[in-house]
Amino acid sequence: MITIIEKRTEKDPLAHIGENAGVCWNSDITDVEKNIKRGKSCIQSGHLRTAEYPTVEMIIEGYSARCIRELYTHIIGVTRLQDSTRYINFEDFAYYNPGSTEEQKEQIAKTMGDISENYGKLLELGMKKEDCANILPLGMHTKIVWKINLRGLIHFMNMRLCNRALKEIRTLAGEIKTKLSAYSEEWKWICDNYFVPTCKSIGYCTEEKCCGLMPKGLDGLKEKIIEEYKQNNK
Repeated sequence: MITIIEKRTEKDPLAHIGENAGVCWNSDITDVEKNIKRGKSCIQSGHLRTAEYPTVEMIIEGYSARCIRELYTHIIGVTRLQDSTRYINFEDFAYYNPGSTEEQKEQIAKTMGDISENYGKLLELGMKKEDCANILPLGMHTKIVWKINLRGLIHFMNMRLCNRALKEIRTLAGEIKTKLSAYSEEWKWICDNYFVPTCKSIGYCTEEKCCGLMPKGLDGLKEKIIEEYKQNNK
């Protein structure tokens, strides 16, 4: 599994936001520190339209087609290019094996081996790669170039860092967070404060089947606050 943050990704997203917001407010935009402070204020205040300006470009490799397909449900400020099954020979494809026992892993490996073998036989029979692709599995590894703005990425992280998210995409979200955190100090601040599951950002869980990390719903949050109040005022 490899995620590469491309050099086109700016290192100063907060300054970018603050400078643009400063234009709207007729503020001094020549002071970088003031721009950063203004950028943080915009995000903290929930003025996320300003977060549509900074974008991240990355290459994601080694995740399954099923996992990458989940990215397509995120439609805010997103564009992508993916491995073409029309032009690339996938006879010897790599794949994601989610088996938790040796027997499960072996069965998945056997199934994938059979698909790979039959893909090769279809090529030998003269079938075009774009038609052979119809038998390729969702578990096959794929490569994608993904571009997303900060507003969309915050939403992505809120949804996909949730304990109830698909395990593989939760791993991907964690990897992107780690790589961006190391990319610059401004990205680290964003990662530390806003790349969290929804429950951590609003204080309670919105899922019907709650994992228990945070109180379930507003009623659960109220009960927690009341209980903490009682404990602190014994």
